[in-house]
Amino acid sequence: MRSMTPEEIDILAVKAKWATIVTVSPDGRPYAIEATPFFMDDSVCFMINPDGATRWNLESNNRVLLKITFASKDVSMWAGVSLEGTGAFSRDPDVIVRGWRALGALMDEDYSDSAAKFSKTPERSPLLMVRVDGKSGRCSAKPGEPMPAYWKCRPWDHPRLK
Repeated sequence: MRSMTPEEIDILAVKAKWATIVTVSPDGRPYAIEATPFFMDDSVCFMINPDGATRWNLESNNRVLLKITFASKDVSMWAGVSLEGTGAFSRDPDVIVRGWRALGALMDEDYSDSAAKFSKTPERSPLLMVRVDGKSGRCSAKPGEPMPAYWKCRPWDHPRLK
């Protein structure tokens, strides 16, 4: 087991199909949800419930932890990445539309209807943007051992890596 390099952390973050978004409630309780991350404007972004607990938590404390984990089927190879940062919901109609397009490109879906709906009501924006200011990761690789074999243990085929 060893710490991951910044490059390895970035590669796994980009490959992630899911991430756990962790916030803290006003009374100090942790709260977590899972969502599909995508990258835009130097932020890790998500489309989530615009009226959910994450929104209310961010109003009192905008600090966010994003947790991304990978494991081989037999769990002999694994990696865990933590990204810390600040989160906010975008209220810019143009950014909201670009967010839906970016998510649509990733998911191979057309989210034009959602983009039109939420850009007209930006105060109910589901576009959570997290600016990362700290990152760490640990993996099952031995000290000095590269991780390429691990990266191939799952069929991740992310367009950002092509």
